[in-house]
Amino acid sequence: MTYRDDRDADQARIAALEADLAAANQRIAELEGRREQALVLASGGNALTAPAPGTAAKRWFGAPLQLELTRRFGGTFPTDRFEDLIERIRAIVRDPGRSELLRSSLTWSATPGEKSIGPFLVVTVSVKDGATTLTVTDRLGQAAGAIYGGIGGGVGGGAIVAPIFASIAVPVLAPVFVLGWLGGVYAGARAIFKRVARRRAERLQVLFDALAEEIATRIAQQG
Repeated sequence: MTYRDDRDADQARIAALEADLAAANQRIAELEGRREQALVLASGGNALTAPAPGTAAKRWFGAPLQLELTRRFGGTFPTDRFEDLIERIRAIVRDPGRSELLRSSLTWSATPGEKSIGPFLVVTVSVKDGATTLTVTDRLGQAAGAIYGGIGGGVGGGAIVAPIFASIAVPVLAPVFVLGWLGGVYAGARAIFKRVARRRAERLQVLFDALAEEIATRIAQQG
């Protein structure tokens, strides 16, 4: 084998490795995209339409204070199968919850413990005018209060003496030290709350997808 052949073989192997690396990067990007999409879908208010514009709460807190996914099915879910949906919810969430069954709707609510930050899941299925509507929500207000209150009150307030002492040496920079400290505390709390919201949105998406599949299957079986 000549030098030229060796060089061509090396170039071919390099090209193959680059292709494998590109495919791996694309797969990672897709997985990250789905992770982000869970939060985007949940904050948009409808699983089948573009997400709604960001709210003031989302801009300040880093994520919406309520997650919601909704889908309307063309067809009627058999109301005598509502209990099957409740059992499916309990199996996924691992919580017996509280159930309310009416003639044409069901509502299931999670039972978080005392002083819990959630999740505060609520599932509603209603059958009306030849259509079925599924709505799954989760409230994050208490989680936001616990995170921002705990970090802001504990770290931001209790440890603010650090930038104050630092400003004694350079008094003219006192506002910079204090504002920088508070800004860092806020940024940290925002990042933590956003991670919590994303995990809650991912779990909400799993529950929503499972129920949507169950409802679609039952409606199809109805004919």
